[in-house]
Amino acid sequence: MTTRNLDDRVAVVTGAASGIGRATAQRLADKGCHLALVDVDESGLEETRSLVARNDRRRTTHIADVSDKARMQALPDEVAAAHGQVHILVNNAGVTVGAMFDDHSIEDIEWVVGVNLWGVLYGCKFFLPHLKQADWAQIVNLSSMFGFYGMPGQSCYSMTKAGVKALSEALWTELANTNVSVTSVHPGVIRTSLIRSSRIDDPDERAKAIEMADKHGTDPKKAGRLIVRAIERNQRRVLIGADARATQWLSRAFPNGLHSALTFAFKKANVTGMQD
Repeated sequence: MTTRNLDDRVAVVTGAASGIGRATAQRLADKGCHLALVDVDESGLEETRSLVARNDRRRTTHIADVSDKARMQALPDEVAAAHGQVHILVNNAGVTVGAMFDDHSIEDIEWVVGVNLWGVLYGCKFFLPHLKQADWAQIVNLSSMFGFYGMPGQSCYSMTKAGVKALSEALWTELANTNVSVTSVHPGVIRTSLIRSSRIDDPDERAKAIEMADKHGTDPKKAGRLIVRAIERNQRRVLIGADARATQWLSRAFPNGLHSALTFAFKKANVTGMQD
């Protein structure tokens, strides 16, 4: 398998202020990339920028809400003006709301869809002309293990991640005769700030989710290594964590059985909760 040399390449990473975005940026910096770091969290971005500092490589920060069409439309020219060109785009920014669909407000749904789905669409659409000018380029879209099935309590998050998966797979074929390749990334539970920054009204449920992620989640640095390795090897799909690998296998081998098991577990949890 041919391994690409990432030295002196320009990489854009959204959601770079923390978690998988920061870890991926650090790994790309280790490989010699110039970096355009994108996030709404200015202080987090500056911290990431300091972590990836190398005297011989450019690193810029760009405050941007990926769900803002006008801002995202302007971003590629801004990055190109600072770096001269663009080779790698990592659409990583993501948010979630932990709630049953009945309890989702329209505003929460718009927030999740705006960041997770429109953010990826805007990134792909508006950066593509710049990426096509490179000798080779890579789009990396962050989906999730929930892109393989609909998770109760995460209906809208699952919907957006399935959409990212479908978009990435369509682009595999549409861009096959171009210099641009696409990677779809499916993390399982990762020890990041995603859950802490999520909108979960029930404090007990929030605490349980954070504890589970901290105890069982994959280290974001491992996620960053796997993502960058996928860029080097031009892999179409990356599964991060044993939970993601198991989910993909179960969704393919036993699609009805997986949902039956989820339904059973969900009903049992609700009964237990009512008894408590």
